[in-house]
Amino acid sequence: MMMQLPPLAEQRRIVAKVGQLMALVGALETQLTASRVTAANILSALVAELTTH
Repeated sequence: MMMQLPPLAEQRRIVAKVGQLMALVGALETQLTASRVTAANILSALVAELTTH
Protein backbone atom coordinates (compact mmCIF):
# COMPACT_ATOMS: atom_id res chain seq x y z
CA MET A 1 0.00 0.00 0.00
CA MET A 2 1.51 3.31 -1.11
CA MET A 3 1.12 6.38 1.02
CA GLN A 4 0.83 9.63 -0.88
CA LEU A 5 3.01 12.47 0.36
CA PRO A 6 1.42 15.86 0.98
CA PRO A 7 2.32 18.70 -1.39
CA LEU A 8 5.82 20.14 -1.00
CA ALA A 9 4.52 23.37 0.57
CA GLU A 10 2.69 21.35 3.23
CA GLN A 11 5.79 19.23 3.86
CA ARG A 12 7.81 22.42 4.41
CA ARG A 13 5.15 23.78 6.76
CA ILE A 14 5.25 20.52 8.75
CA VAL A 15 9.05 20.61 8.95
CA ALA A 16 8.97 24.24 10.13
CA LYS A 17 6.37 23.41 12.80
CA VAL A 18 8.37 20.41 14.00
CA GLY A 19 11.43 22.67 14.24
CA GLN A 20 9.47 25.15 16.36
CA LEU A 21 8.21 22.38 18.62
CA MET A 22 11.70 20.90 19.02
CA ALA A 23 13.02 24.35 20.01
CA LEU A 24 10.22 24.63 22.57
CA VAL A 25 11.08 21.20 23.97
CA GLY A 26 14.71 22.29 24.28
CA ALA A 27 13.71 25.45 26.14
CA LEU A 28 11.44 23.49 28.47
CA GLU A 29 14.20 20.98 29.21
CA THR A 30 16.53 23.87 30.07
CA GLN A 31 13.92 25.39 32.39
CA LEU A 32 13.30 22.02 34.02
CA THR A 33 17.00 21.55 34.68
CA ALA A 34 17.25 25.05 36.18
CA SER A 35 14.20 24.39 38.36
CA ARG A 36 15.71 21.16 39.64
CA VAL A 37 18.95 22.96 40.54
CA THR A 38 16.98 25.67 42.32
CA ALA A 39 14.94 23.09 44.24
CA ALA A 40 18.10 21.25 45.30
CA ASN A 41 19.66 24.52 46.47
CA ILE A 42 16.55 25.44 48.46
CA LEU A 43 16.47 21.99 50.04
CA SER A 44 20.15 22.23 50.99
CA ALA A 45 19.62 25.67 52.50
CA LEU A 46 16.60 24.45 54.44
CA VAL A 47 18.45 21.42 55.81
CA ALA A 48 21.41 23.63 56.75
CA GLU A 49 19.08 26.10 58.49
CA LEU A 50 17.32 23.35 60.43
CA THR A 51 20.47 21.51 61.47
CA THR A 52 22.67 24.46 62.48
CA HIS A 53 20.35 26.07 65.02
